[in-house]
Amino acid sequence: MKKILIIEDDSTILRVVKDNFTSRGYQVATASDGERGLEAALNDGPDLIVLDIMLPEMNGFEICRAVRAEKLDMPILMLTAKGREEDIVRGLELGADDYLTKPFSIRELMARAQAFLRRSDAGAKPC
Repeated sequence: MKKILIIEDDSTILRVVKDNFTSRGYQVATASDGERGLEAALNDGPDLIVLDIMLPEMNGFEICRAVRAEKLDMPILMLTAKGREEDIVRGLELGADDYLTKPFSIRELMARAQAFLRRSDAGAKPC
């Protein structure tokens, strides 16, 4: 079973995203602040991280940088209200694989997440 880590401080968004992943059969862990989110990212081995940028304790840019510094390569999908071009470019340059701005379509988020998870499945199969 694929593990999804959602790091989001907005309880409504967190609940909606978690419920959508859970209903599709994924195991979901959540964190509502940056420090707990980073700890879970480093220790729990998620297959995908859905990451907000504006978080208490530590922001999503710092989390992304720290995860990549540890050479972890799970997909990171940033989901944030910060939609300026410089924020998007910064997130991608720090190692995020995708970037969606709020408000967002839950169907689009799920389709993007499932595309990353399909790709990781394909990479894990022997040739």
